[in-house]
Amino acid sequence: MVILRTLFLGAMLLGSPSEASTVLLKQLLQENRTEEAVPICRQYEVLPSRDEAVYLACAWVYYRTYRVAAAETLLSKLKNLQTLPEYQLLKIYASVANQLLPPDQLKTLESSAKEQYEEKLKVRLSEAQKQLEAFLIQHKATPMGKLAQELSAEFYELKGQLDPAAFLYRGLIADYPKSGRAHWGLGRYYLARGDIRRAKVSLEKVAEFWPKHVGSRYNLGLIAITEGPEHYREAARWLAEAFKLNSADVGVLEQIGVLLEAHNKIPAAVKYWRRALELNPSAPIALKKVHQHSGAVIEDLIAKKSWKEALEKIETLKEGAASDSEYLLYQGICFRNLGEFEKAKKALSPVVENSPKNALALRELGIAELNLEQTESAVDLFKRAGALEPKEPLNFAWLGFALEAKKDYGGAISAWNSAATLFTEPEEIKKALKKVVRLEQKFTKRGMASEPRAEED
Repeated sequence: MVILRTLFLGAMLLGSPSEASTVLLKQLLQENRTEEAVPICRQYEVLPSRDEAVYLACAWVYYRTYRVAAAETLLSKLKNLQTLPEYQLLKIYASVANQLLPPDQLKTLESSAKEQYEEKLKVRLSEAQKQLEAFLIQHKATPMGKLAQELSAEFYELKGQLDPAAFLYRGLIADYPKSGRAHWGLGRYYLARGDIRRAKVSLEKVAEFWPKHVGSRYNLGLIAITEGPEHYREAARWLAEAFKLNSADVGVLEQIGVLLEAHNKIPAAVKYWRRALELNPSAPIALKKVHQHSGAVIEDLIAKKSWKEALEKIETLKEGAASDSEYLLYQGICFRNLGEFEKAKKALSPVVENSPKNALALRELGIAELNLEQTESAVDLFKRAGALEPKEPLNFAWLGFALEAKKDYGGAISAWNSAATLFTEPEEIKKALKKVVRLEQKFTKRGMASEPRAEED
C-alpha cells in the first residue's frame, strides 16, 4: 500500500485526481499489476467522475481480475468514448473475459466439464482473434495496434498454442524493444519449453523495464535456486526484491522457505511456509514442507526443554494434523514433562495402539502411567520398549524405577546395571551406579544378598 500511495501522489502532479488515477491505472495494467489497481477503481464505483477515461481503465482492471459484473457497470457509464479504438479492443476482450473462469474455480471442474469449458473458450478466442485481425488492418502502426497484437498473443496462450504466441511476442520485441509485456510473454514461453537460459534473459529484461513486477523476480529467483548452490545468493536477491514488493505473495513465501531450507535454516523456513498457508491453506509446497519439517522444529524446542512453546507450535498446525501420531507423541512428551500425566496418557495411548513398535511412545506412556501409580502397566511398557531398543539406556533406567516402585529390588538392580553399561556420559553412568548401590543396600537390609556368593575353596 505504501508503494501504491507513492505512485498515486506522484501521478496527481499530472492533473486532476481522476486524470492521475488514469495514468496510474494504465501503468499498473501494462505491468500486469491488476490487483494493485482494484482499490483505486473501487472508489469510482460510488464516486462520480466526469473523466470517462478512468472508467475505461477500471473496466480493463475488472475484466482482468474476473470482476465481470463490476466491469460492465462501468462500461454502461461510458457515453463519449464508444468510438475510440481502445473501447473497441475492450469490447473484444470483454467477449473473452465473460467466458473465463478464475483459476481457483477452474480447478474444481470435473474432467468432462473442464473439456466442455475449454472447447467453448477456444471457439470464443478464435472469434476474438478474427476481430483483432480486422482491427489491425486499420490500427497496426498505432499504440492500439500494439495492444491488439499483445491481446492476440495472449489469446493464443489461452488456447494452448504457445508457438504462435511466441512468434507474435518476438515481432513485438522487434518493433518495441522495451515492451515489458512482450518480454514477459516470451519469458513464460521459454519457461514452458524448458529453455532456462533464454527464459532468464527475457525475465531479466522484464525486471529491468518493470521495476515493481513480482512475477519476473519470483521466476528469476526460482531459476537461480534450480541452478544450484553457487546461484543461491542471486536467488536471495531476486526473492528479497519480490518480497519487498509484495510480502503476501504465496509463491514468493514458499520459495524463500525453500532457499532457507537449502541453508539448513529450518525454523526460519517453516515460518515463511506457515505464513504462505495462512494466506492459502492449500499452497502445495508450503503444505508439504510444513508437514515434513514441523517435527524438526518441535524436536528442537523439546531438546531445549521449551515444553509450553512446543505445545503452542503443535496447536498451530493445520486443522487435523494434530491427530497424526507424530504430533500426538510430541504432545505427550510435553505434557509428561509439564507434570500433566493424564493429558500425556491421553495423547500417547493412541500412538502406542497405532504404533505398537514405537519404543519412544512406549517409554513415554510408561513414564506417565508410573506417575499415575499404574505400576504394572508401566513395567510392561518399559519391558516392551527395552525389547525393541535394547541399546537405549533410558528404557532400563525407567524399568528400574518402576520395579523399585513394585518393591522388586532384585529386578530393579538388574535393570539399573543394564542402564549403567549402556550410558555413555560419565555423569549418567555415575548416577546409575549410585542407584545400584542404594538398591543393593535396601535389598541387603531385607536379609538377602545383593548377588550370589562365590563358593569357598
